[in-house]
Amino acid sequence: MTWKHQIPRELAQKTVEMLYNITGMNINIMGEEGEIIATVQKERLGTIHEIAKKILNGEMESSATTLEQSKKLAGVLPGYNGPIKLNNKIIGCIGLTGDPEILKPLQLMAAKIMEDEINKSIMMDKKQEIINKTSMKIQEVFSIITEISNSAEDIQFSSENIQGITKKLEEEIININKVLDFIRSIAHQTNLLGLNASIEASRVGEYGKGFSVVAGEIRKLSCNSSNSLKDIHETLNEIKQFILDISSRVDENLLKNNEQVRGIVMVEKSVSSIQKDIMDISN
Repeated sequence: MTWKHQIPRELAQKTVEMLYNITGMNINIMGEEGEIIATVQKERLGTIHEIAKKILNGEMESSATTLEQSKKLAGVLPGYNGPIKLNNKIIGCIGLTGDPEILKPLQLMAAKIMEDEINKSIMMDKKQEIINKTSMKIQEVFSIITEISNSAEDIQFSSENIQGITKKLEEEIININKVLDFIRSIAHQTNLLGLNASIEASRVGEYGKGFSVVAGEIRKLSCNSSNSLKDIHETLNEIKQFILDISSRVDENLLKNNEQVRGIVMVEKSVSSIQKDIMDISN
């Protein structure tokens, strides 16, 4: 069943116990519409206290019944009933059996204690609400930072892969250059062979004309090969320089990314620390 009263059930019960321990008399605490919500007389729990109902309705400020007055009224005991206020609004009543002159200050003190406890409870609830909202916001920030951190790590991983690929390409170009150097050496030797063949062809005169044509073609092929090798070498150097530029930029970005990752990790640690502090406050 939903608790409809502004006075917390536990606070009402504790107050009854406290006042009973002091007075040893009947104690009632009433909530909305004068309903008895805590009492020494358990059989009266949930019933309506008519005087408290009138106080809550503003028909009277309080009620004091002396021993002499109670003797004249059938079924009425001497006692004092006074309001419980929260921010100057009546939210309940405390009823005590006994001499009203003695009990009135006790009722006022108990009502004030209850008001303070209720206000404290309200403030604690508000504090907890703020803590919960703050914790949720921090959790959102933490999730975003984690996502950024993961992205940064992905970028770092990709950059490292690119870095590895560029280094392999550099090695491949070096290997290609070695092959080209070998081909260049062969072309040079071929050119020398063609030159020697031309010299030998000229020495034998008429018999060496056919051989002279072949020697010329060999030298021509050697010259074309040398020119092609030169073009290839220049192109490879341009590619190598382009790869070195990429590698340099990847290295630079990797360095910056590492700094960003370290910064994000530090922020993550700070957010985690704040979150822990909030949880400690909450508990």
